[in-house]
Amino acid sequence: MNDGRCLNGGIDVEAAVWAYLQRCRICSMEELFRHVPAFTANQLFLTVDRLSREGKVVLRYRNRAEYVMVRTG
Repeated sequence: MNDGRCLNGGIDVEAAVWAYLQRCRICSMEELFRHVPAFTANQLFLTVDRLSREGKVVLRYRNRAEYVMVRTG
């Protein structure tokens, strides 16, 4: 069954995003792109969207054109 999680070289994109958020707790999408380069922007956006809908991260407006993700757990 495909639950929407993407694999790249056997690495689960959600696991990669979650591992980065465990280290930094708060980050922007730009920071995520730089620190998790194995995945495309679309894969990362979809993963952040899913984590947000599941309540695992909260998106906050930081400034004029930037949102940050905050880990909730």
